[in-house]
Amino acid sequence: MISPRSLLLGLALLCAWVPAAGAAPKKATLGVFLPTTLTDGQQRFQFAEALAAKLSAATGRPTAAKSFARYEDFSKAVGEGIVDFAVLDSWAAVQLGSKATPVALAPLSGETAQRWAIVSTSRGSVKDLAGKRLAIVKGAGAADPKFVTNVVLAGDLDAKKHFKLTPVPNVESALKMLEAKGAEAALVPLAHVPEGVRVLYRSSKVPGAVLVGMRGDEDDLTENLKKLEPVAPFGAFVSIQGKELEDLRKLLQSGPPRRQPVLVEVPALRVDTRAFLEPAVLQPVLPSFADALDVSAEQPDD
Repeated sequence: MISPRSLLLGLALLCAWVPAAGAAPKKATLGVFLPTTLTDGQQRFQFAEALAAKLSAATGRPTAAKSFARYEDFSKAVGEGIVDFAVLDSWAAVQLGSKATPVALAPLSGETAQRWAIVSTSRGSVKDLAGKRLAIVKGAGAADPKFVTNVVLAGDLDAKKHFKLTPVPNVESALKMLEAKGAEAALVPLAHVPEGVRVLYRSSKVPGAVLVGMRGDEDDLTENLKKLEPVAPFGAFVSIQGKELEDLRKLLQSGPPRRQPVLVEVPALRVDTRAFLEPAVLQPVLPSFADALDVSAEQPDD
C-alpha cells in the first residue's frame, strides 16, 4: 500500500516535470523611438501605450510600452535585452545592425517613405551654409554625418566638412534651435517643415517608421501581423516585401555608387585618306556626267 507521504512526493515530482496546462505567456516590452517621424513627446507616449495594448491582443503576450527620448537610451535597452519589439525611425533601425530584424513598415498619411529637407530662415542655397551650424537629430554619433552625406545629400557633399553638425534629441528641438538662431539650418522630414521657413534642399524618398523584432521575437510579429490593428497616426503595418531597409543600410555605410564622369575619353577618330587619293575607294561610284552634257548634232538651234 502506498503511503500518503509517498503519494505527495510523487505528485510533487510530477508537477516539477510536467508544465502546467495554463502556463502564463512570456511578457514582452515594446520600445518606441520616433524622434523625427512624430513631433510631439506626448504623442509618442500615447502611441506607445496604445500599440502595446494592440500587440497584447494580437500576440497573446502581455506587452508593456516604453517610449525613448534619446537614441543612446534606446540602444542601451536593446543591448541589455529589455526590448522585444520596437517601432522606430528607419535611419535608427539600420544603425542597430543585426540586433533588430525589420518586419513591417508603418505608413503615415498613406506613405511608407518620406523626404528630408534642409531648411533655413534665410535665403540662399546649401553651398552658402559652408561652415554654418546644421541642427540634426542625434543617432549613433559616428553614423550621423554618414546619414546626412550618403542618404540625404546622395554623396554630393561631405556634411562633416561642409557644416558644423549640431546634434539635438528630436525634430522639434531642431526647429526650436533654428527659430532661436542657435543654428543657421536644420535637417527635418519635409512633412514637418513649418510655415515661414525656407526649404533649401529636398532629398529623395527614405523609408519612414519601421516595426522590428529582437532576438527571434520577430516571429511573433510576422505570424500575427494581420491581427495587429492600426494605431493613429499610423495606418496598418505593411509587410516588408523588398530590400528597402537593406538598401538603406548599405547606402548609409558605403554611400551611393560612383557616378560616371561627365567628361569621358573620346575614341580616336581615324580617317581613311585613300578616299582623297583614289575616288574608286568611295562607294557607290557615281556615273560620269560627261556624256549627258554632249549636245546632239540633230538638236535645232535656239
